[in-house]
Amino acid sequence: MDKNVEEEPSPAIDETSSKEEQLVSPSDPDSVSLAEGEPMSKRKRKKLLKMQQWEVKKKEKRLKEKEKMKQRKLEAIQAGLPTRNGPSRKELKRNKIDYSKSEITIAVDLSFDEMMIDKDVAKCVKQLLRIYTMNRRSEKPIPLHFTGIRPGGAVEKHLKRNDGYQHWDVKFSGESFVDLFDRDKLVYLSSESDNVLTTLEKDHVYVIGGLVDHNQYKGHCHGLASEMGIRHARLPLSEHIVIKSRTILTINQVFEILMKVQLGKPWQETLLEVLPMRKGAKPKEDAVVDETKTSNESEVAELTEMKEATEEETNGNEATS
Repeated sequence: MDKNVEEEPSPAIDETSSKEEQLVSPSDPDSVSLAEGEPMSKRKRKKLLKMQQWEVKKKEKRLKEKEKMKQRKLEAIQAGLPTRNGPSRKELKRNKIDYSKSEITIAVDLSFDEMMIDKDVAKCVKQLLRIYTMNRRSEKPIPLHFTGIRPGGAVEKHLKRNDGYQHWDVKFSGESFVDLFDRDKLVYLSSESDNVLTTLEKDHVYVIGGLVDHNQYKGHCHGLASEMGIRHARLPLSEHIVIKSRTILTINQVFEILMKVQLGKPWQETLLEVLPMRKGAKPKEDAVVDETKTSNESEVAELTEMKEATEEETNGNEATS
């Protein structure tokens, strides 16, 4: 075969090329933005193809889920069963918080946005959204204040990404919680505090630090409360449960614990419900039983070994004699 004669491209290569050409089709705005300027690399084409395929699959999945929901609702209606598990939107709108009648108030201190990277600020605001959602669905909503929001700051910027956040049943403020409430009624929650929170006192304001820092500023909220001369306390984790790993609670987890205790649930039951299963939390009593069991098993094993060693020694002496 003549070496100068060029071989025809294989059909497989043509097919791949045609697929890649479709990615930069002018009809696709995403493709156009990537195709403008320099030619798109093969790696970028593959990445874009995967993105487009994922978007198609996501839309298909949503449609299937909607169809399933419609079918379940229809079956429930035919069977005379309720079609809704939680409260309706109308019920939630009527479930307004009476700030004058509530037993406790919760404030989230959001004055730390300059201490967090943008990614952690986004996580913080996401946790605020979870708090708001939980509170709306609670049978006994708690007056909720988001304080220390810096005008034009990162927290405000991320809050604005949630359409209609201004209409949440929450009191937003740029002022510090210290200026909004009676100092004698404030309790700043901090895991470094030596004071243990055993009961939720009526008319008191419990402050949660809105700082997502991955331990970079450990003890900062505790130091802040001490400097301000206000009370501080920690949740009674070690008094009710035993956890193998170190526990760092999120803002929404702290809120959920307070919410459940306020509804009358015992501390231990609440902590076991809220903490993730992967933390391996156990009731304090169970942990004590496990430790005693392990200790007893060790003692039995030692006694068995001693007995076996004595028997071997006796048998050896008898054989020698």
